[in-house]
Amino acid sequence: MKIPILTTVLFTAAMAQAQAIEGTRINRAGYVITQPGVYILDRDLSMDASTPAPAIDVMASNVTVNLNGHALTGPGGKNGTGIRIRGVQGVAVHGGSIVNFAFGVMIANSSSVAVRGLSIRGEGLPIAALPPETAVMIVQSRNVTVEDNHIFTTGLGIFVRGGMSWGNRIVNNNLTGGANAALGICYNPADGDPQAPRGDVIAGNHVSGFGTGIQMSATSAYNILRANTVASRSMAIENLNAANKLDSNIDVRLP
Repeated sequence: MKIPILTTVLFTAAMAQAQAIEGTRINRAGYVITQPGVYILDRDLSMDASTPAPAIDVMASNVTVNLNGHALTGPGGKNGTGIRIRGVQGVAVHGGSIVNFAFGVMIANSSSVAVRGLSIRGEGLPIAALPPETAVMIVQSRNVTVEDNHIFTTGLGIFVRGGMSWGNRIVNNNLTGGANAALGICYNPADGDPQAPRGDVIAGNHVSGFGTGIQMSATSAYNILRANTVASRSMAIENLNAANKLDSNIDVRLP
């Protein structure tokens, strides 16, 4: 019996999709990754304030975390971390939602990390103490790409810190703040390190509704800010170091 061509094509596509999502399944909060490989979230997960660990803790290099269209939901109240990546290299995270954590994604002392295609949402809490709810925190890390993410109602959108942070790309993200949103994209020193990130590209981002859209501290140098669109409540781009290069950014002041 001859199999119709369309049936063959659909079967081949289904097989290819099944193969593409093969990997170790994540089915509980507080999951710790200690071996290289592909890890796939197989359902929505929620954490409460009694669980101190991140929802997913990446402690191995050469790891892909596919959220597979599912959501990690935190306890709220500026508690917890959705995904923590620390001391590793070659990690990719993509494809799902991270909701109501103090830190959506935290990257520390790592290199060659990619965070793409996530929806990260906070509660829009008043800022009683620093740091505020933060969607993506990058500390002393290199060659990190944060791209094509949607960030909503966090006090701080993307926070890059420390003189050992360099060569990162913050590109094509959509960041929308709420009434208590302070900073869209912020570059600063880290604890115990007076230097700040350098040699990064911040390009093509749309930043709207924050008090300050993009802020570069005095020791954040030799970064390129290009073709960002910023609608801010107070200041579009605060650049405190002339060594940073600004090109073709567009801004408007919100009423």
